[in-house]
Amino acid sequence: MRIESVSVESCRLPPSSPWEDATNKVDGLEWFFVELRTDNGLVGTGISYTVDVGGTAIQALIEDYLAPLVIGRNPLEYEALWQTLQRQSRRLGLGANSMAVAAIDVAVWDLIGKQYKQPLWRLLGGARARIPAYISEIKLTAEDTLDDLLHRVDDYIAQGYHAMKMKIGRDDLDEDIERIRCVKEKLGRGGKLMVDLNQKWTAAEARSKAARLDNLGLTWIEEPMLWNDIASHRALRQAVRTPIALGESLYSKSQFLQYLQSEAVDIVQADIAFVGGITEWVKVAHLAETFGKPVAPHFLMELSLQLLCGVSNGLMLENVIGGSLTELGLLAEPIRVEGAMGVPSERPGHGIVLDMAAIRAHKLTPAVVRSSFKGGSK
Repeated sequence: MRIESVSVESCRLPPSSPWEDATNKVDGLEWFFVELRTDNGLVGTGISYTVDVGGTAIQALIEDYLAPLVIGRNPLEYEALWQTLQRQSRRLGLGANSMAVAAIDVAVWDLIGKQYKQPLWRLLGGARARIPAYISEIKLTAEDTLDDLLHRVDDYIAQGYHAMKMKIGRDDLDEDIERIRCVKEKLGRGGKLMVDLNQKWTAAEARSKAARLDNLGLTWIEEPMLWNDIASHRALRQAVRTPIALGESLYSKSQFLQYLQSEAVDIVQADIAFVGGITEWVKVAHLAETFGKPVAPHFLMELSLQLLCGVSNGLMLENVIGGSLTELGLLAEPIRVEGAMGVPSERPGHGIVLDMAAIRAHKLTPAVVRSSFKGGSK
């Protein structure tokens, strides 16, 4: 089996429900979809994304530099392919190149599943046939009242969810604490509540503010400080009982290894797109397992579902309100979480079937970006 052609489609569209957290307001999600066609008639579909910025550069990197490197290659040799793509793009650092590599790597794994007629989750180990899911909100606007929040929590509970993640990081910590306590009461005994700061706090703030959260029974505190401050995360983890979760801002297994060796993280949240695809993500998951840590990947619900069911240390599936491919209307066959339980498809490969007409209706072009991009970082 050899790869004969590579094609790329991309789109930019807003989340289906507005996103705002303590450090960002998101205007657009930029998606990349790669098709690898082989000489035996199989087609592998790859998926990657970025939030707000960099999409046109990533698409150009795939089309102009990376795609020619895989023509004529055997997709079953996924490790050799990944190493080629990573080494040829490494001078860009880590970030945009990882997202570009991921799109091709995911398509390679889709081909492997189709070649062997197995769903991806079983190909990666088949650790379980379903995974618990939690609802994840990105809604920290000044206008969002406590009553608004609690009405949404009632709706999540009606859908079967008893695990939820909410954004915190208001200027007044007492407001965050009141919201946390009220949501915890709604979720009841056995409910799980996680909070996400999106790197809002300084190290000094984290020491004092996390201590006030420590008796609230939170399942984890996510991204409390800047992603690269390993020493402060270690100090915080030693100072509080509440687990520390992070990983969406890390781009390689070596970065995760630094956190794990420093005992600075409890829950590993590697993002499939940001680490360069499935090949690297699985290595991160196995690395976390070596240190006795669970994985709860960031975002990409439809793809994360497959990977979580493949590895033995999968914890929970994140279902982000407003951000799934299904909610965005980009799938020909929607993939939904029913009763707060994710069940992966038995279709060979990753089981994700795109709606190309919907994708092309939101085509990403330089002109679109130049006319609309305002920047959402606070």
